[in-house]
Amino acid sequence: MTRVEMPTDTTLDASSTDDLARMLMALIQEVWVMRDRMAVTEKLLLQKTGLTAQDIDDYVADAATTSEIEVLRDRFAARVIGAPVAARERSVEAILSRAGFASRSGNV
Repeated sequence: MTRVEMPTDTTLDASSTDDLARMLMALIQEVWVMRDRMAVTEKLLLQKTGLTAQDIDDYVADAATTSEIEVLRDRFAARVIGAPVAARERSVEAILSRAGFASRSGNV
């Protein structure tokens, strides 16, 4: 049997583990909200228009829609990856800045 050398450095120290947990919780929150909204949206679309989940699966986005979706994806990724920073930097200015809004003082 081949012996595998384990790294001696600590990849996840206590603060890294906390950061990872914050990222995971942010991801779980985001995914659940999206899943809940998707279920409601699909039900309403079927009831009101006859549009099915398969119609949604088969949809091919045009360039403008693809760009809009990429913006949403980037915001989602920033929220999840930024969760550790958000836990440490809770000022209104920092929150507005991370959300992409100008600060109240106009410096952001």
